[in-house]
Amino acid sequence: MDNTLRPARNGDPATGPVFLVLERDLLVAEDMLGTLRQLGPCRAIHLANPQALLAYLQDGAHISAAFLEMRLCDLMDSPVLQPLRDRGARIVLTVGEDDAALAEAQGWRMLARPFTDWMIRDILAEPPKATA
Repeated sequence: MDNTLRPARNGDPATGPVFLVLERDLLVAEDMLGTLRQLGPCRAIHLANPQALLAYLQDGAHISAAFLEMRLCDLMDSPVLQPLRDRGARIVLTVGEDDAALAEAQGWRMLARPFTDWMIRDILAEPPKATA
């Protein structure tokens, strides 16, 4: 089975992948959202802080991937972690590159700054990592 993230082919964004971008810098967020939307029909949502992310996760909908401007230790202690797991999110951290090996051990990815649209696409094209 192919587990890479691909947009829906029917043109209905509601049935395509859902990408969350937790990022304080609006310019960085807009670049990421633009790259995600170029993949095809999807929902790419910007959230400016962990509280907004937690509120968004209350509906229980499936999340394809979450790009998080959070360090590993902050995510491990955060109330957003379990809801993201429960919703099947592929977790991609965008800060704290020193913890890349520990993040990978959790089955997560690290997107080192400065990143390009190709780096984002490569992460989404990879099969999900097995968790430890």
